[in-house]
Parts: sequence; structure tokens; C-alpha cells
Amino acid sequence: MTHEATTAALTNVRQTLPVRLGVIDYLNCVPVYDWLLGQMATCDIPSIETVAGTPAQMNQALLSGAIDVSNVSSVAFGEHAGEWLLLPHLSVAAHGAVESVLLFSWHDDWRALDGRGIALTDHSATSVELVRLLSERRYGIQPRYVTQPPDLDAMLAKHDAALLIGDIALREGHLRRAIAGRGQPHVFDLATEWQAWTGLPFCFSVWAARAERAEAIAASEVVRLLHDSRARGIAELDRLAQAAAARLDLPVAVCARYLRLLDYDLGPSDLDGLRCFLEMAVPGFRWSDVQFISDSRESA
Repeated sequence: MTHEATTAALTNVRQTLPVRLGVIDYLNCVPVYDWLLGQMATCDIPSIETVAGTPAQMNQALLSGAIDVSNVSSVAFGEHAGEWLLLPHLSVAAHGAVESVLLFSWHDDWRALDGRGIALTDHSATSVELVRLLSERRYGIQPRYVTQPPDLDAMLAKHDAALLIGDIALREGHLRRAIAGRGQPHVFDLATEWQAWTGLPFCFSVWAARAERAEAIAASEVVRLLHDSRARGIAELDRLAQAAAARLDLPVAVCARYLRLLDYDLGPSDLDGLRCFLEMAVPGFRWSDVQFISDSRESA
């Protein structure tokens, strides 16, 4: 068998493998995944397998080829826009406050962090770049950055500010507890900061796919299923909030309000915000490199 024939055969085999879908179990992704995961638990969907992890883990897994489709940090998509395809009408964006991407600070003025330490969670990529942009380009300061696990007490024990994301940020933002015997830190909502600066929504994450798996992804109908799952999730936010409240030890009203802050559609204004952020945050990024993958209904 020639090298070309071998390569073609391996490609054909891979295209028949189940599509591996990355799943992030943060509350902000639950409305997109909940119905689909429920269907997979009760029905056989042999064309799709799931792999769970944190946002940073899903970024790396999609890059390495360990998964084929996933929610990924916006900055990771921007860094690999030439290799990955963007799924239409799927995002986690905020048109104002987000409540789950927060900078906790011992100072009530962001500019006071000039030359001081900001502890950055190791679970994020996009939010880390957003902190850098806000610090250096909006406020004109140069903090010192250190990355560490998301533990607010440990982060603020040695640093002047701490970035948290996801469910832990939502919980800490709600509790607003005293830290390390020093009192209650000030809180900056990064989506609010971005909109005040640019006038645009902030798109924290998108769903992306490996380009070489486009044929298998289309055959699996995973894009259509994600769209269907998102629609059902948005229609059942109160149920999802109630389930999340017990898991996160938060009031149902807090979880419900949070879910209603988020935009999952990747509409025109979200795309404008995404483009603005990526053009500032990712060296060499070109919007012209962005390509969308179509679901089966659009390609039929």
C-alpha cells in the first residue's frame, strides 16, 4: 500500500470514530449541555462520546486532538482560529455583569494595583488575558502576575488581588466574606469593566471543532444536538438553577439570576465583542481566518 493510500485509509477510519465532545461542568455551561447529557444517559448515541474537564483542560485537549468539539476559552480559539472551526449560535457571553469572573482586591481603585501582585487562577485563559488588557490598556498599570490554584484565602494572603472564575467565583461573590483576617475585599466584575471600556458585550467562551474532523462531526449531528440542548436549557433555567443551588450551596435566586445574565447565542454584538477582544489579546490574530462549521440542517 502506498503512503497516500495508507494515509487515506487512516483518515477514513478516524472519520468513523465517535465524535469526542468536551464537557465543562461549570454552571454557565449547564444550559447548553444538560439536555444532551440527559439523552446520552438514557439513550444510545454511539456517534458521540463525552470527556469532562476544566476550561483550561478542554483548551489543551482540543489542541492535542484528544477531543473533537468543545466549549473553549475565547482566547484559545483566537490563538488557533486557523485550525479550529467555530460553531455558530453557541457561546457564553455577558452584556454587562457576569458575576462569575471576578477580581477580588484589597484596593477599591484598580490603578492602585500598579506594581503589585495579582494572583491569577490556573483554570482560565480568556479571563487572565482580560485582566491583563484591563490593567495595562484601560488603566495603564503594570501589575505583577502569578498563577496559582483558585483558593481565595491563599491568593489574597500574599497578593493584592485575585482572579477567580466559574462556580467558585459565583459563590465567593455572593458570600462576600472576610478574608485572612483583613476584612472584606473589593470586587470588580470583569464583564462590567469590559463593557464600560468598549461598549461591547464580552464573549468568554465559544464552541469550536477540529477542522479535520468536520466530516465526522457533521455525520454525528452533534452541532444540531447542542443547538437543541441549548434551546431546551434556556427554556428550563429555573429547573437548572434549582439543581445547581443544591450542588453549589447557593440560593436558587442567585443561580437563576446568574443564568439569566448570560447570552448563549453568539449573536452579532457578541461577535463584535469577540473580534475586538481577540484583535487586542492575540498577536497576529486575523478575523478573516475565522470559519464556521455548519450543522446538518444548515448544510442539508
